[in-house]
Amino acid sequence: MVRLRLRPRGGPSRIERSDSAHAAWKSLQAELKGAKGEDRIRTLLNDLGRPSLHDVRLPKASGDGTTQIDHLVLLPRALMVIETKHYAGHLSGHPNDEYWRQRIGKEEEGRLIYSPLRQNAGHCAAVRAVTSQACLDVEILNRVVLTGRASVSPALQASVRTPDALADELRHNCGEASGLMMGLWQRIVRVAHHTKN
Repeated sequence: MVRLRLRPRGGPSRIERSDSAHAAWKSLQAELKGAKGEDRIRTLLNDLGRPSLHDVRLPKASGDGTTQIDHLVLLPRALMVIETKHYAGHLSGHPNDEYWRQRIGKEEEGRLIYSPLRQNAGHCAAVRAVTSQACLDVEILNRVVLTGRASVSPALQASVRTPDALADELRHNCGEASGLMMGLWQRIVRVAHHTKN
């Protein structure tokens, strides 16, 4: 449990925290922002009436442990794996880079963040490991959706989506899923249910 000291009347306007309390506070803030972004995409998918799973746990493709997927969507001829990020500032890098740079405000250096594309590629690999036992050539779409106010460098623009761009893409991918896709979806649901327990 983190204890914060209330500032005395007339004291400094900033709450003083220990390093561990500050780290816990920052972690909680990030978690809350992430949940807000995930809720926004969950609502969008529900409003579009798409079969979807949220906060899905699947075994990692490597077989060691599990991975958590923000959103998984059934499309007529593909599966879409969505990683939601609620970032601020400016993101730069290249789609193939392992790390991107995030600068907030007038920061010169900023900080390195693990590429959400790379992170989601691991999620896509987990989905492929589950579906490949039934079908080797299912299309799995890797989508990173930014729900915060972050801007991105030109090199990253084609690799990330806004919620509105995601909604447009899903509206253009309409139709009924084939029997094969429904079978793959049920397989994923069973594995996710088994992994959760």
